[in-house]
Amino acid sequence: MARKLTAQKLTAGHTTTFQGAGAYDYADVQPLIHLTFTMGSALFTDGFYQSEAQQVRRLADALIEALAVEPRFAWQYGAWMRDAKRGKGNRIQGSLVPALLDGLAGESEWTEQYVAKCLSHRPDDVTAFLTHYKQLGLGSPSAAARRGVARALCSFDEYQLTKYAQSKADMRLCDAIAIVRPELRALGDDAALALDVGLYLHSSTRRRRALLEAGDVSLPMTRARRELFAKPRGFVTDPAFAPMVAEARVTWEQLSARFATSSDGDDVRGQVTRQNRALWRTLLDTPGLLPDMAFLRNLRNLSQAGVADEHLIRSARQRPFSKVWPHQVWAALQAEPGLRNVLDVIFERSVERLPPGRHLGIADASGSMSVKVGGQKGSVTAMDVALCLTGLMSETSGLGASFSDGTWLRYSQGGYLNLARRSPTESALSFSQNAKLRQGMGGTQVFGAVMELIQQLRRDPTLTPPDCLWFFSDMQFHPASGGADAIPASLRQEAVNLGLNLNAPPLEIALKLYRHAFGHVDVVLWNLAAYSPTPVPLDMEGVLLVSGFDTNTLTSVARWREGNISRPDANVIDSQQVILDEIRRF
Repeated sequence: MARKLTAQKLTAGHTTTFQGAGAYDYADVQPLIHLTFTMGSALFTDGFYQSEAQQVRRLADALIEALAVEPRFAWQYGAWMRDAKRGKGNRIQGSLVPALLDGLAGESEWTEQYVAKCLSHRPDDVTAFLTHYKQLGLGSPSAAARRGVARALCSFDEYQLTKYAQSKADMRLCDAIAIVRPELRALGDDAALALDVGLYLHSSTRRRRALLEAGDVSLPMTRARRELFAKPRGFVTDPAFAPMVAEARVTWEQLSARFATSSDGDDVRGQVTRQNRALWRTLLDTPGLLPDMAFLRNLRNLSQAGVADEHLIRSARQRPFSKVWPHQVWAALQAEPGLRNVLDVIFERSVERLPPGRHLGIADASGSMSVKVGGQKGSVTAMDVALCLTGLMSETSGLGASFSDGTWLRYSQGGYLNLARRSPTESALSFSQNAKLRQGMGGTQVFGAVMELIQQLRRDPTLTPPDCLWFFSDMQFHPASGGADAIPASLRQEAVNLGLNLNAPPLEIALKLYRHAFGHVDVVLWNLAAYSPTPVPLDMEGVLLVSGFDTNTLTSVARWREGNISRPDANVIDSQQVILDEIRRF
């Protein structure tokens, strides 16, 4: 269902005074990096420091700044954010970015092409796109944008168009089709299906039946559905049920609503159980009816219907789950701990995408990470995501951690890195629930955690040094200027002996000390929020800035690490080219 954003008028002037905890600001000097890093995790829910409306304004500002530097890139960013297979899979940004660019910057040579590209994933992307204009005071879509909408609508089949035809939404699919009807007609035969669906959806129930019977609309799937839904509930055990379902391509929601049976405690001779099992087995075994996310969300229904765990595991192993974010599997585990065996298999699909190397995830468990990532009605927080990704990294090292900060004089006494070992019997998904991972209090610095990691690795010979450190945080870090008191005494003397600049940022000093002691190490700063600061200067070496909730980011990091073998001294600007070039391919 398309979400409706808080009403505001983006074409009016506005000044945002909130500056986060303060850090390096890339907005003016590197607007493309600023856009991708600070806004890549924006889901537009009220955050700890900013409201949804403020985040929308910040995205608008970042897009306009990027547009001034590289016009096509801003549009490519929107396509990258929406694409779940090659990009971030961020549905809200996929419709919001093209609406902002068209509404605020006006029609351009890229408008039609990228509106179509951004909206060609699901029909409700189209309705969300048109809703943004009204909610954000953007006026009306330009002519090029309307042509892009029409092209997007032509890319869908009957199943997709009818699946997302919400009758009670503020912007219905039939309304969207009506808005671009002239543009659809200009596309000729390619638009016939979209126009037929629009006419059908806009008609009364009686009129719909007449349209189908007279052949005024060509909707064979819809006709097959009407025939299927005329059957009694008990038809699910009939051998003809599965072929009729395949022909009608009914959505799982429609099929379960029509044919699922509640026993109300009275299941005579197991008839209800047999019917529900037949229903869900049909859904599970008919290609395309139970996509990966629907499979994940319906594990409880499948299990309660009597589908064996072995069957569920076998089905899970055959699915890519490329559009499923790791924390969504984690959320399913909270709801259905009894299905851990199945969920471990699903989580393993993310594990398979880990880059080569020995990784240590270090999570931010501070109060600001308690923000819900799926809206206020959701159950998963940014902290849960950080811990989930930390558990993912443990697959390569058997370790996970969370960080804290505090008075610099206490660094040598410990307490800035809470390191947890994963037991041999724990899965990566189970380890993400380890209580010790939640002991770190986060804070405005992470260099203390690196300093302490150096000391722990030296004290404990059973620990193998990681070659990639991943910090999962909302990146509310202060730009510490350095100073000798920021470093434990033993490491301070070592830094002096190496000729390091003690006035450099402490994280830079910490990483140089780590590399001197244990060899090369890469650092990935993974942003899980949408605030303006960036935590490191542009000239820091061996650091990559990423954001979002998707596993495609792991592939991006793998490409970056491969390049670091030949360019270990690459700074942030050099490193970010991996991300920017990836976006430019859209």
